[in-house]
Amino acid sequence: MGGVYPAREDNSEQARKSETFLVNSASNYRAESFRQKGVITVNPRSKNTLERGVYRLESELETDSRWALTQRIINSPHFVKSGRLQDFLLYVCRCALENRLDEISEQRIGERVFERALDYNPTEDNIVRSQARLLRRKLEDYFASEGEQEPVILRIPKGGYAPEFVERSAPAPAEPANSAAPAISQWRTPLVRGLLTAVVALVTVVIVLAWSLGRQKESPLSSSPSSSAVRALWSQLFGANLSTTVIVPDHTFAMVQEASNQHVDLATYLRRSSRPENENLRQLEKILPAFSIRRYTTFDGVSTAVRVTQLAEQFGGRVVVRYARDMTLRELSPGHVVLIGRPLSNLWNEMFENKLNFYFYSDLQRNQIICQNRSPQPGERAEYLPVDEGAKRIVYASVAFLPNLNNAGNALIIAGNSSGSQEIAAEFVTNEQLLKGFTDKIRQGTERLPYFELLVRTTTLAGVAQESEVISYRIAKQ
Repeated sequence: MGGVYPAREDNSEQARKSETFLVNSASNYRAESFRQKGVITVNPRSKNTLERGVYRLESELETDSRWALTQRIINSPHFVKSGRLQDFLLYVCRCALENRLDEISEQRIGERVFERALDYNPTEDNIVRSQARLLRRKLEDYFASEGEQEPVILRIPKGGYAPEFVERSAPAPAEPANSAAPAISQWRTPLVRGLLTAVVALVTVVIVLAWSLGRQKESPLSSSPSSSAVRALWSQLFGANLSTTVIVPDHTFAMVQEASNQHVDLATYLRRSSRPENENLRQLEKILPAFSIRRYTTFDGVSTAVRVTQLAEQFGGRVVVRYARDMTLRELSPGHVVLIGRPLSNLWNEMFENKLNFYFYSDLQRNQIICQNRSPQPGERAEYLPVDEGAKRIVYASVAFLPNLNNAGNALIIAGNSSGSQEIAAEFVTNEQLLKGFTDKIRQGTERLPYFELLVRTTTLAGVAQESEVISYRIAKQ
């Protein structure tokens, strides 16, 4: 994979120097002992091996059955469209087979595979850990399908990134007895306990939402996928050749900005730069240690992700749900994308800002989330703010259906000045009855819908939506 491994040099002197690679020898007595247990592993070379100067030529790597297995995996349907995971797997396998085990670390993988800066902080940027989880699932899927006849299984055990090549019929090797103590001590730290609590809570919400939405008899998603309005929209957001990425909001980051009273732009967010120095944040960190790196999202974000996943099952689409903090610019396009959340909690909205007429922004001084109407038409306001009338509240949300970056797919953006309004907007675009009245207005004589924006006003009573209506919309020029 380009950029991961150095290219071989052509001149003879440099070629001779590059022929040596530190790898595990099949004749090494330690590897042989592991193989007897059913595990083909890569072990550090012994002192005697170093003294003998035994090196492995790159040509030998190419003939290694384990390297051939790695090549088959990355060229399988499970990996062929995921260049990032291909790079990841090739890097760790090559390092292992060349016995460069010291280079298989989270820091090195982040720098060499995911192009992070040399001084990036893996504690604040968990791209390697999140991608490792995905890589493990992909490997399991491969060996359960087209790789089911492979005699050797490639796996990456949890807790590390070094690969193992395991004979399919052999039981998993027992964990060393002394490895339990460090693992237990890690789970006792306040940071990990906090992260575990957040993850468990999020998983619980997803399970409950999936169950409850699936049980609703009158759910808009239980209708036939042939329903005209829903099909007209979502058939343009699912496809056989492009996956659909649902990006749920990073609510932790929204709260960090609100507590510090400072906006952060997307460029700073992507650099995973240190959070702003602020007394409010310092106080917050005392109450909730490591709060700024915890991973909280919103109920409407999870709810919408569940809705999209159910629609994908009806329309034969492929959906990937990603936390906003885990996304990279390279992953945003090509493909379809569903963006959930106002810019303060999902900074990826910034990529589409210049295309939007209805744009939500946070006025941190007034503590208001405002919808800006950039080109008001007669009878429209330039700004729409939430209105509080005791238990009654009027809130706003927008839906924008636009081309994705470089026109490589389509994007659906759902934003609002409250979680409740965003959830109503998500229901609007997944409910045939609600959506049909709008699509009938904008259809241009074809089954496909034009790109559009709409603004929805919702009245809530004690937090429960009572009525909603489309008060304005725009049709994008084709």
